[in-house]
Amino acid sequence: SWTMGSFLDIAVEDIRRQVGKGRVICGLSGGVDSSVAAALIHRAIGDQLSCVFVNNGLLRKGEAELVQQVFGDHFHVDLHYVDAEKLFLDALKGVT
Repeated sequence: SWTMGSFLDIAVEDIRRQVGKGRVICGLSGGVDSSVAAALIHRAIGDQLSCVFVNNGLLRKGEAELVQQVFGDHFHVDLHYVDAEKLFLDALKGVT
């Protein structure tokens, strides 16, 4: 009797119950796990969610722009983008 729709309904209701009137901060990497979690949480609580996406310079080509487009422009998530590419790559200089 399990369906994806029934799972979504249950998960959304569970998230709403846990969060209540609070806020949620989500670390968004752009990978499948954090992207699905962010989309599910946003579906449940909308503007109570803020996502932080840090570009560490090790992303796939165009991934930083895609994440910002999907979550910022399409889903209208409160997305905070941090361009830390130089910081991360400078710290990795000489590391093998």
